[in-house]
Amino acid sequence: MEKNVSMRELTTADLAEVVDHYIAVFSAEPWNDQLTVPQITDYVSSMMAMNTFIGYRLTDRASNELIGLSLGFIKPWYQGKEYVIDTFLITGTHQGKGLGSTFLERIKEDLLKKEIPTILLDTEESMPAADFYKKNGFKPLPDNVSYYLSLE
Repeated sequence: MEKNVSMRELTTADLAEVVDHYIAVFSAEPWNDQLTVPQITDYVSSMMAMNTFIGYRLTDRASNELIGLSLGFIKPWYQGKEYVIDTFLITGTHQGKGLGSTFLERIKEDLLKKEIPTILLDTEESMPAADFYKKNGFKPLPDNVSYYLSLE
């Protein structure tokens, strides 16, 4: 199936389809998030409005069906630019077929052409995504921890 997929950068014309797939994937197991169309439309359109946004879509060449998404942005760093993946997903019926790894490889190729040598992301250790990222060469940052502060 690897050769039967294509990747391109997301555009605002993709918004409704991206929102639908985001909700479908993250409302299902193992996440079971309670998501609404207005909530995710606001999230995705806000990401796309960033001047550093880069998003990708993986599509089945024959059917033009959306298979995967990556929503992220370029972060400047004193050692060079980094691509921060905020959301990465493969639609449920396509998971476990190697397409996520194929998608990541194509993203890496595109980022290297853009002279962006690093990808950063975070995920929950207990989720299947953690094993997927480790299998694809991602490593935890030593001495790194995530914090948050709720202002409500």
